[in-house]
Amino acid sequence: MSAIRTTADERYDANGTKQWKPRYTKYEIAPYAEYGLTEWLTLVGEIAWASEKTDFFGIEFEDRGFTRLKAGGRVALGTWNDAHFSVQPLATLHLAGDTNDPAATGSGDIDTELALIVAQNDTLLGIDIFTVQEVGYRYRDRDRPDEVRADITLGLKPWPGIMLLAKSLNTVATRPTPAGQSFQSGKVALSLVYDITSDCALEAGIERSVFGRNAIVEDGLRLAVWYRF
Repeated sequence: MSAIRTTADERYDANGTKQWKPRYTKYEIAPYAEYGLTEWLTLVGEIAWASEKTDFFGIEFEDRGFTRLKAGGRVALGTWNDAHFSVQPLATLHLAGDTNDPAATGSGDIDTELALIVAQNDTLLGIDIFTVQEVGYRYRDRDRPDEVRADITLGLKPWPGIMLLAKSLNTVATRPTPAGQSFQSGKVALSLVYDITSDCALEAGIERSVFGRNAIVEDGLRLAVWYRF
């Protein structure tokens, strides 16, 4: 269960240059679950609720409600050279109205994605580490541009009960929008996960946009509760 606060008062233009924009603030709560149905199939699901506010020279525009419903699975393909390979099909139903996104995603839009995932475990200087690399193609209906994403996660466990996470999150559209805009975004995220008990942990972290085109420059704070069952 994650709670994320995102703010932005700049955006990247078509050339990747930062420009001023009205201040945007979003609060999002997103329960996410994984369940190992069999040794080779893991079910995944997520639902998100958000409150979005834009302050335009003292005039506030606000919208809130459920924004997306996501479901799918991860299918293990096997192991090669100590790397675990899997594929992950996902479907996302968008529930919110149109936004300032150049792709104009609105209520009722559906994304379908197929991702290849490679995961590895290792030790470095006596520290347990792992990496997860994901490359996915996302089909988006209603003439919205499809997207390609490439995400990398690095995890370290320097001490018992403590895990450090570093992520690189990258998305690019495969073609311009009907309005002629092409977009991409790149973010980095850092967080710490602390085990309260063997079943429960707390996560705290930050997220920051580092490059983009026709995308807002986001700063995010993340708090989450993990429960292992």
